[in-house]
Amino acid sequence: MFAVPAFLAAINPAFAAPGDLDAAGFGAGTGKILTAIGPAYDRAAGIALQPDGKIIVAGPCRNDNNDDFCVARYLPGGALDTSFNGTGTALAAIGASDDIATAVALQPDGKVVVAGYCFNGGRYDFCVSRHLTTGAIDTSFDGTGRVMTTIGTAYSMALTLMLQPDGKIVVAGVCSNGGNNDFCLARYLTSGALDTSFNGTGKVLTPIGLSDDTANAIALQSDGRIVVAGFCLGGGADFCLARYMTDGTLDTTFGSTGKTFTSFGASDDNVYSIALQPDGKIVVAGECRSGGSADFCLARYQRDGALDPSFNGTGKLKSAISAGDDVASALALQPDGKIVVAGLCHNGSNYDFCLARYLASGVLDTSFGSAGTTITPVGTSQDHGRALALQPDGKIVVAGACNNGSRTDFCLTRHEGGPFDARNCSMDIDGDNRVLATTDSLIHARIALGMTGPAVIDGITFASHAARQTWADIRNYLVTQCGMSLVQ
Repeated sequence: MFAVPAFLAAINPAFAAPGDLDAAGFGAGTGKILTAIGPAYDRAAGIALQPDGKIIVAGPCRNDNNDDFCVARYLPGGALDTSFNGTGTALAAIGASDDIATAVALQPDGKVVVAGYCFNGGRYDFCVSRHLTTGAIDTSFDGTGRVMTTIGTAYSMALTLMLQPDGKIVVAGVCSNGGNNDFCLARYLTSGALDTSFNGTGKVLTPIGLSDDTANAIALQSDGRIVVAGFCLGGGADFCLARYMTDGTLDTTFGSTGKTFTSFGASDDNVYSIALQPDGKIVVAGECRSGGSADFCLARYQRDGALDPSFNGTGKLKSAISAGDDVASALALQPDGKIVVAGLCHNGSNYDFCLARYLASGVLDTSFGSAGTTITPVGTSQDHGRALALQPDGKIVVAGACNNGSRTDFCLTRHEGGPFDARNCSMDIDGDNRVLATTDSLIHARIALGMTGPAVIDGITFASHAARQTWADIRNYLVTQCGMSLVQ
């Protein structure tokens, strides 16, 4: 038997399987990172990826007396980037006491926008801060780098954030209306001032269900309409979504009067994350609780707000990941249409990071982890996965809060994303171990010109040993291995 020389094995290691930790490239050989920032308690709540591969994470950190906004920037390999504020981390006091950062987004110019809720003279209000690429507070943002906004009568808590292509900043969350809680939104100009073209004041307060409503997730359609999701109380808690026009009014073409509700049965259901497919369909994920135990829950909606029956037959699904509580905190869509969901799952004694990957049909992707799921301990006890990002190479980064035995820290894991991974894609489209102008290059050119279906391979003669000789096989390869988006 031919033995692989040691030097070749060292530079060409076996690739890990989809769902495995990226131990070779992240976290100094472990695939995991724990970062202490404040003196006691740090919780990563949001994540964003820079084009250069650096990773931005934000959340609240304890400063001895209360919580501050804090941001950490990591190099692609997981080490803190000391060009960011000298240490790789930055803390910012916003209000008079506790400042709870819940979401982060990255502007095209590299500035970092953080949103959450801050104590403001006896109550919590929406708050937003902006950092320069150096980590310093950007004082061009509302004069101080910080802005606070009152919306509800007793409190206003921003729980999610997005940036519009024109640079405007939209935050959403939960606000009191004097009797219960409603969805609420605010939109800011790039200067930090409220955008008065949005509902006349820059602020919106919307009752959705019969009682308490909380908005946890937000997404922007290509036409500028804003989709917000969370949970709404009536007889129980249900998934609920609302869609707003660009001026802040409800879009009455969506669901019933701009709103839609989804129940998973005799349970409390809560949306925590949302993503929009290229075809405009809306995917949400969260938890469904029944009998004291929670499962991952997902639903997919058509553009008009109706459930999409092509997703699991009903438009919704439940997945038990562990034997105990499973909470889906975040989701992302791969270019091949697969859905990656991250959260926290109970291992019998505490919580671990967990992931699930679904096919576009709603079925678990058995090529990922163990039958479509992974459970990963990070710290020594409680590990709560809260945020998720997909790298361009298909790798999956999860961020959250992990206990290291004596305190809670920012923590991250990175997982192999295959089979959508650039390493698995080559110009040898038909798989005959050659790249020829009469086969591979011709197929690529036809697709680039907009052709699809069997016409792409019409008149092409394949080698007898070519692995892919039909349009179905070639399309599957280009979608799953090369990340292309191709119709049937």
